[in-house]
Amino acid sequence: MSTRTRRGRRLAAAAGLALALAIPLSPAGNAAAAESLSVNLASVTGPATGVGEGFLYGVSQDGTQPSDQYLEPLGINAFRGGGHVSGGWIGDGYVNGSGTQADVNTIIAQAKRLTQPPYHAQYQVLLSDIFGADAGQPSNTVYPCASGNCSNWVTFLDTVIPELQATGLKFAYEIWNEPELSIFWGPGVNTTQYFQMWDTAYQQIRRLAPGATIVGPSFAFTPQQNSGEWTTWLAHVKSAGTAPDMISNHNEGDGDDPVTVAQAIDSDLTAAGLPRIPLSSNEYQPADRQTAGVTAWYLARFAQSGYTNAMRGNWQCCLTPNLTGVLTQVNGSWVPNGNWWAMRDYADMTGSLVSTSGEVGSTAISAAEDSTAKRSVAIIGDSNGYTGPVSVTYTGLGSVPWLANNGSVNVTVDRIPDQYPLSSPQVVYDQNVSTSSGSITVPVTFQAAHDAFAIYLTPAGGSSGGGFPSGYHRLVISSDGLCLDVFGNTTASGAAIDQWTCNGQSNQQFQFVPVSGGYGELQAQNSGDDVAVAGNSTAQGTPDVVQEPVSGASGSLWKPAQQSDGSWQFQNQNSGLCLDIYGTGANLGQQLDQWPCKNAPGTNQDFTPN
Repeated sequence: MSTRTRRGRRLAAAAGLALALAIPLSPAGNAAAAESLSVNLASVTGPATGVGEGFLYGVSQDGTQPSDQYLEPLGINAFRGGGHVSGGWIGDGYVNGSGTQADVNTIIAQAKRLTQPPYHAQYQVLLSDIFGADAGQPSNTVYPCASGNCSNWVTFLDTVIPELQATGLKFAYEIWNEPELSIFWGPGVNTTQYFQMWDTAYQQIRRLAPGATIVGPSFAFTPQQNSGEWTTWLAHVKSAGTAPDMISNHNEGDGDDPVTVAQAIDSDLTAAGLPRIPLSSNEYQPADRQTAGVTAWYLARFAQSGYTNAMRGNWQCCLTPNLTGVLTQVNGSWVPNGNWWAMRDYADMTGSLVSTSGEVGSTAISAAEDSTAKRSVAIIGDSNGYTGPVSVTYTGLGSVPWLANNGSVNVTVDRIPDQYPLSSPQVVYDQNVSTSSGSITVPVTFQAAHDAFAIYLTPAGGSSGGGFPSGYHRLVISSDGLCLDVFGNTTASGAAIDQWTCNGQSNQQFQFVPVSGGYGELQAQNSGDDVAVAGNSTAQGTPDVVQEPVSGASGSLWKPAQQSDGSWQFQNQNSGLCLDIYGTGANLGQQLDQWPCKNAPGTNQDFTPN
């Protein structure tokens, strides 16, 4: 493994990168590239489950930050924390004191938010962090089961676990973090003391929380890096009957490929006489490789790995609400950077995974198709700073008639530069493309060493606007039941587009007029003007949506996308952001803004035509 740095190291933000150029598309066989990737839409390999959309810490102590606008679009499915407010049990003198309670209260506050709708994350409780063994403990720390005496360890477990269980929230319990590193576990891994600590914890968790998932060993090193520690540990837990419900490890070394690591762990389980156990990579991505391109590479590999979940390591630990660094602070507010957008586009990989070429050179791709959402999404990243051309050949389009509309498909390519902050990906291509024998080839160019890309295939745009109903409609906002409205029923250019009580007037009637590539105009019936972002702005969170005369400007073009409940969101062509009710409030007359797309039903970005 590469040299590791304890949690808390702060990374310097990367400099902004150059803008991408538009790229041409061609039928299969007409493009040449240095690296060739492939996607076979006719070969489904399993469900897309968003492995990698998890975090080690990165949420505020009270669980309220970051805001839903940055969490909900990611579909977070795993979180790992242990309070980390103080010195924990050790700091309290090995009794239940204020530090321990602060940690427990923090866990409860975070879990109340992250494990309940609209979220569904598995919350892995870091018992060793609550104990205080978080790399900041004193040199004279008395570790559990010293000289065979486990009584204080039992008291700790009997104190903390019942309090967490009493909340009715669902927790998974991780026994000890990175025990082979002396900064976390001084006595040494796979020693008699370690196994006494492990077995005691296993037995107490089973007694106190019989249905809870037990997680471990959370080794820092993979089987390829230290096979001996893995085989020794597996032999013990097999013999003692203390194998966890979920095998956890960290993929934070250069070259830790989730696909090959998962295969190695599965092989070791078989060799130890254990059945296959679900895997959790509860820390991933090295401190010195926190870029959009590497993030996308990990996500692409995790999608194909067999891991159940995976959580980004935190090198800016721990209660700073930056989601392990995927958010950047600007003027006191947290906003997305390129890493966030890689995770955001990856969250659109829903439905079923399909066969891809995996990794070619150091460039990886994964893809999914979703007949309900009527799209196929692929994520592309590189682990080694590649620059230059890559071709992505799609085959099997004939097997997805809901996607390939009369021999053509809309292709949108998002370039995600490694920028801090990044308001939205750069849409470097968005056009309808004809297929050739059920195939197309999409050339992509890595303009800079840490680029990431997402490719969206959707039905080719036509007179129906990608399925949006023709004619004038009221657009009812899902989050508050109000209607999209031209403020004051005026025909004046520049009038605010707001929300108001639904009344049936013509200033609340809008039609979608397709233009090209799935984008079109939202025209108000009373004025004939377009719903537009004033000044073609790309700023997010500014109430600046107005009506303007039809001009064809990209700031007045919107792409409708239907949600699972039948509502629609509208993505602006110029900014890549979505039409949004500012502040998520229900205030009458509130002018609309644009905000990162949430791609979920029931939000302040969803409009139902009626």
